[in-house]
Amino acid sequence: MNLNEDRLKIVYDREADVLYVTKGTPEHTDYVEYTEDVILRFHPETKQLVGFTLIDFSEHFAQKDSGIALPFGVDFHTDALPRA
Repeated sequence: MNLNEDRLKIVYDREADVLYVTKGTPEHTDYVEYTEDVILRFHPETKQLVGFTLIDFSEHFAQKDSGIALPFGVDFHTDALPRA
C-alpha cells in the first residue's frame, strides 16, 4: 500500500484566495460544482471523492461562527449529488 494514497494535500493560494484539498497525488479528475464556492473532485474511474476546491476561502472563515459543511466521511458518486 502506498502511504501517499491516504494523505491529504492542502494548498492555499493566498493571491487567488483558493484552498485546494486533495487525497493522494493530484491528478486529472471529474468535478461537480457543489455550491457556488465549492468544487468537489472525483476520480474519473471509481467516482470516489478525492478532493475539493474552496473559492474565496478567507470569506468563509472571516467570522468566528462561519464555516462550510462538506459531505466528507461518506462514499457518494456524482449521480447522487443535488443538481443546481
